[in-house]
Amino acid sequence: MVSGFVKSLSSFAYRNFFKKESTYFTTIVATGVVFSIGFNSMFDKYWDKKTAGTKWEDIKGRYVEN
Repeated sequence: MVSGFVKSLSSFAYRNFFKKESTYFTTIVATGVVFSIGFNSMFDKYWDKKTAGTKWEDIKGRYVEN
């Protein structure tokens, strides 16, 4: 059962994404862009949590008057 599902999934991926060079290239580029955006946003959120209270925008009020 699982091997049939994997075979049909791989057949679907091959037919729709990897058969032609243009769609293969587009798939690779789109995957890279989506991964890059997702990774950067997740890392930025992590970094903001880790360094909360020590960044310039957090302590600016102590040193600069508006």
